[in-house]
Amino acid sequence: MDDFLPTKRLIVRRPLSEQVYQNLEDRILAGKLLPGAKLAEEAIAEEYGVSRSPVREAISQLEKAGLAVKSGPRDCHVLVPSRKVIIDVYATWIILETGRIYFSSLAATSEDHRRVRESVSGMEQSLKAGDLHRYQSWFGQFHQLLCAHCDNLILIQLLEGFERHRKWLAALYYAHPETSLRSFNEHKKIAKHYIRRDLTGITKALETHMLRQRDRVLARFAAENSSAH
Repeated sequence: MDDFLPTKRLIVRRPLSEQVYQNLEDRILAGKLLPGAKLAEEAIAEEYGVSRSPVREAISQLEKAGLAVKSGPRDCHVLVPSRKVIIDVYATWIILETGRIYFSSLAATSEDHRRVRESVSGMEQSLKAGDLHRYQSWFGQFHQLLCAHCDNLILIQLLEGFERHRKWLAALYYAHPETSLRSFNEHKKIAKHYIRRDLTGITKALETHMLRQRDRVLARFAAENSSAH
């Protein structure tokens, strides 16, 4: 008779500093800790019921991630984005996302192409019907399909690290996804060049789409800064 040993579940305990960091990062990226908000070690340690040491490490990681800057010997504040920061984030996004979609297009199959066309058609029909919830569902599927076959692990790692900055700016200045006919037509062009595996076409179509998003963010950023003075 075989001996059955009880299954032992391995529990990976994350360091306290990582937990504090993740919580602070989530709050920043969601726009709950606004630009300029003070990150005081003592106050954060008291709020989370921990010592100052893990808080100090967490804040140091926020600095390295480009989400916080020092404002004193022991204190930091959430980075206040500048016009240049916004421009640089979108310029970087264009480069990385172009690479990801192009690499994915090279490995795409005829079935992938069919599903991309189906998503584009679904987006168009939902937009005409005014069904924005359905549109967002097709939109999400569309983006997943475009990136599904990128196997460049270095590029994927870079994108994962970069995404925090894009999400942060979107939470601050681009709260509502665009569902205009113009935006749809831009995505339709991206799909066309993806299916053709056309690097130049993908680059131009993505650049047009993302620079327009950038300009919307810049306009909101300028309006908020103008009203603050």
